[in-house]
Amino acid sequence: MKDKIGILIGIGIAALVIATIFFYVLNAGALEFSEILPIVIVFILVTSTLYILWDRIKNVKKGLPAQDERLKITNYKACYYGFIASIWSAVGAPLISGILFDHELSGHHVTAVVVLCGGIAFMISYIYLAWKGD
Repeated sequence: MKDKIGILIGIGIAALVIATIFFYVLNAGALEFSEILPIVIVFILVTSTLYILWDRIKNVKKGLPAQDERLKITNYKACYYGFIASIWSAVGAPLISGILFDHELSGHHVTAVVVLCGGIAFMISYIYLAWKGD
């Protein structure tokens, strides 16, 4: 029962986030690149959340716990890889931007890169480790 409540809460939060983004885009008018980037970040995070929820729903439908020991270890490893990617993207994004484009990134752009890189690294490593079975 605890697993089902957690899944329902996760689906509810994801639906509220999608609805909020929908109403924001609907009322925003013409969007610039700096306004589209946060939407892309939120979309990637919601997509990875929905994948994890879908994986847990499959387990609950089979009568298994939503998350077994293997998935917990997979989640911990994926979180670790996402954390390391976030740290190195915080160091590398301003450096690469300065060298390649001769442009200094502002703080909110660095934050966007950190969240995006961490989210993508988590998502890719979680899918890979869950598929591999490690």
